[in-house]
Amino acid sequence: MRKHCDIERREINGQPLYWLAPKTGASSLHIFYLHGGGYAFNIMSLHWHFIKKMIRKTGASVTVPIYPLAPENKWDTSYAMVMEAFEQTVARHGVENIVVMGDSAGGGFSLGLAQMLRNQGKPLPRQLVLLSPYLDQTAADPMQLDLEKTDVLISVEGLRRLGTWWLREGEDPAMFPASPLFEPVDRLPPMLVFAGSDEMLLADALRLKKKGDESGAEIELKVYDRMQHVWMLLPIPEAKKALNEIVAFLGAPTNRS
Repeated sequence: MRKHCDIERREINGQPLYWLAPKTGASSLHIFYLHGGGYAFNIMSLHWHFIKKMIRKTGASVTVPIYPLAPENKWDTSYAMVMEAFEQTVARHGVENIVVMGDSAGGGFSLGLAQMLRNQGKPLPRQLVLLSPYLDQTAADPMQLDLEKTDVLISVEGLRRLGTWWLREGEDPAMFPASPLFEPVDRLPPMLVFAGSDEMLLADALRLKKKGDESGAEIELKVYDRMQHVWMLLPIPEAKKALNEIVAFLGAPTNRS
């Protein structure tokens, strides 16, 4: 990363916040990236490799907040840190240049952040990109029982356990923003959503798309056949195709290596 990018590290209440910018060929595009991991696991090398690919493909600069993790921290603590990180990013890059992007729990976080900004009457990012988003802490969709049979990473029990870690005792797992799927999705930026046909969180993506269609939201859903959870981050041809579709959605140049 350091070979190709200038990297700046700051902290918000003791939590790291990274700004990355390409050393050459920088564009005005800025990606605010929220990593996955069930809100309980830290950022991984796969995330950094994906971020590096996005930078090389688009010339974008990137903000990566390392938010407080469950179970030691709950949703409100993490959202407070991410909101502060986003406002600092807006001040630095301009909200009109920012795309909020995230995978798995980071995808849920991305949607929840945009909804929270809308609810508070604050300026919104220009676009959202959600990769296998984790949007519902209840794990109560009947479809997920069938999808569990083909999902090699996630189980219904696992989702519900992660939900109990993310929430405070006695809180409703369907509450906002812990489960952004149940909050209105109108008046949000255009969204590009990816899911795999063999992953449990396909159910979340399908319900998000249905909710968006009913409310007039601009949501494009791409479901890849026989793909697993967050396959977009893996070194496989389908991930390369998804990356090119993301670049096209962002309106970024596509002639980069």
